Amino acid sequence: MTQPHLLFTKALRTCASALLLVTIYGCSITQYLPEDKYLYNGSSIEVIAPDETATAELTAEVTSVLNQNTNGKIPLLGYYGIYRWYKFEEKLKEKPEKFQDKEHWGEEPIFYDENVVETVNTLLENRASNEGYFNNESEWALDTNQSPPLISADYVLTVGQAYRLDSIRLVWSDSSIARRIDELSPETRLDKGERYELDDVKAERQRWENKLRQQGYYYLRADDFMFLADTVSGDHQVDMLGKLKDDIPTNHTKPQRISRINVYANADTRDTLNAYGPGDTIVSGGLHIICKECPLRPKIMDEAFQQREGDLYSPVSHQTTLKRLANYNTFRYIAMDYQPVPGSDSTLVMNAYMEPRLRRRFEGELGLSYNSADYFGPNVKLAYVNRNLLRGAELLRIEGEYALAQFLGGQGETRVPRSSIFGLKATLSVPRLWLPKKRKLIPRVTTSGSVIEIGGRVEALSMNLQRFKSEIQTNRLTELAEKLENDEEATENLSLGQFTVQFGYTWRRRVTTSHALNPLSIRLQNPTVSTEEVLDLARLSNLAPSVAGSNGNSRFDRMLVFSPNYTYTYDSRLAGSRPHSFFLNQFISGNVNNVFPVGSDSELRDPETSYYPLVETDARYYFQINKQLQIATRFHGGVAFPLASKRVIVPYFDLFSIGGPNSLRGFAPRQVGPGNTVPEQNSPLSFGGFGNLLLETSLEFRYKVNSLIELAVFADAGNIWTYKSELQPIPTDFNTRAFTGQLAVDAGIGFRFDLQFLVFRIDLAQPLQTAYGEEELKLLKIPYEGARAAPANDLRLVVAFGYPF
Repeated sequence: MTQPHLLFTKALRTCASALLLVTIYGCSITQYLPEDKYLYNGSSIEVIAPDETATAELTAEVTSVLNQNTNGKIPLLGYYGIYRWYKFEEKLKEKPEKFQDKEHWGEEPIFYDENVVETVNTLLENRASNEGYFNNESEWALDTNQSPPLISADYVLTVGQAYRLDSIRLVWSDSSIARRIDELSPETRLDKGERYELDDVKAERQRWENKLRQQGYYYLRADDFMFLADTVSGDHQVDMLGKLKDDIPTNHTKPQRISRINVYANADTRDTLNAYGPGDTIVSGGLHIICKECPLRPKIMDEAFQQREGDLYSPVSHQTTLKRLANYNTFRYIAMDYQPVPGSDSTLVMNAYMEPRLRRRFEGELGLSYNSADYFGPNVKLAYVNRNLLRGAELLRIEGEYALAQFLGGQGETRVPRSSIFGLKATLSVPRLWLPKKRKLIPRVTTSGSVIEIGGRVEALSMNLQRFKSEIQTNRLTELAEKLENDEEATENLSLGQFTVQFGYTWRRRVTTSHALNPLSIRLQNPTVSTEEVLDLARLSNLAPSVAGSNGNSRFDRMLVFSPNYTYTYDSRLAGSRPHSFFLNQFISGNVNNVFPVGSDSELRDPETSYYPLVETDARYYFQINKQLQIATRFHGGVAFPLASKRVIVPYFDLFSIGGPNSLRGFAPRQVGPGNTVPEQNSPLSFGGFGNLLLETSLEFRYKVNSLIELAVFADAGNIWTYKSELQPIPTDFNTRAFTGQLAVDAGIGFRFDLQFLVFRIDLAQPLQTAYGEEELKLLKIPYEGARAAPANDLRLVVAFGYPF
């Protein structure tokens, strides 16, 4: 065993060596520095103003002017980066042939420059004047330290009382400009009594440009306007005079009309003007479509353009047309420009250039999944995409999926050794509304479309009959008993399929909002078995439990659901970067579920109809504190509740579940709920883990280390419950008094890697609170041998792609 005094001596030697190393580096830097040169160590500023003068905003403005491009210093090691810079320079001089092609070490030193300090001093005075403090003076002093030679600049800015706007007078040489500017006056940012700010003056000029360009003034710019300020007519007051500059071109003061629209739908961007002859032009709806082998029919192209010959130039119409063309998913390159008509100062020719995408492509994904119940298997997705099926910008997408979950233990260790999912879906999206009188609707929306969806999905469970032997004998399932007698390893498959047909519309009026309405949505759920006794066995073993009070009706019975639905999506991030961003996805559907009993004695059970709306909300808030730090929050909730019926019966595929990489990360999918239900770790394919009421929330602090790595600290909470799903209350029903104690809670840290084409995510999540307690664990009954305990609340590793929300 090492003696304590030896450890102390070793530690002391280490510290001494470190101090010596720091001293050596310091001395080494000093000997490298040129004579009369100082390392620049940044600057500071103090603002001195009259009493009762608020200077917080001014201080923030002038602080941004300071030159803070300083030398980096490492704790303990000091200016180690500069030391390595000079060491590389030495090596380069000694052996240029060896080091000239290598990347330079360390950091290049930044030296004090008196010219830079003088320039900053002038900028401080100018910035103060821009903020309305016209009486100001800035001075600076140097602070030097030796070994190594350092220097910093300290500024003192002295200002007088701020000047405030007293009068704003506008004088226009053009009557049409004057009339339109007068209409904008009520929204001005230049109000009498407000402090003079140059940014407000610039914003007012920019506002005039934006408004007048919307009225056809294509050439007009903010720089065409000027403001003159008189600061001597009053006591700390400014009189403003706004006018047009005298030397602006005449076309800047005239609204421009579009005299012709040329559309190059299959453009060769290198030689567009000389590539086509008179026979390559088609006139449709005022458009001159010029192309060879046009990718779209002329009528379809005409629907995308909001501009017409004779219209005034409009930036809104310009953006709307670009968005509609982009929504076609047919072109990879879209550009529009405007050229003056020779001999005219008020007309334009609009030219649109497009380059088509490849019409067809195949996509695919391959993945592997593993869960805590020792199920492992592949996930495969394939898709065929046709971007222009009938030359009308129709987007056809045919997707297929296959997933297998195979139990890794022995054949006799589990009731369900294998689960598989098969899916096939075809979606046809047409970027126009299939409605009567659609021409009246087109100008009111930016983009629109009609969508047809046809698909099917089948989830199949393989059942090991030997593990169900007691239920088979007790309930006298003779066919299954005979099969088991002939083969001890016999299995049966229970498949549940859903076939969906849906038709609806999508539209968008603003960049930030989108709508989807599906007035026709029909779904058929149907089980498939070799013998009806398999359904009876599923009910008895909780794979497909019977619904209480329904004379044996099961969640796996045949269901025909009519469910028209509407989705509203708002995302303020699409409008540009801002500190506060909101996202809302609101889904609502009205459902009529017709349940038809299947299985043994199904003729003795009555069909049932359930009427219910289903509401689901996904709301998120993002607060960008600075370029590196962001706070992200999410609330996700949903409920299906009875309406004009005694209870709600939700099809298997529509029920809510919780847990996983984009939900409660400390819990596996379907490991939580409903209510305080204890999950059975060796039977993840049972009916547990589903409910018709969902509540979950998440909070994340995201810190961007650099362009590649982001760190996150997060917490999640939530659960699912049943809500009036039975004729009588059941233990898993939602209770306002008890639900907080049934929330599952986790917290953890995450690492995100931005690979440009995707975000790779690793989260470590620790469960803090489960939805069940010790009393519920005692009541856990597992009806077969070899069952393991409920899942342990250990640290969980989550690997995923993309952000969780």
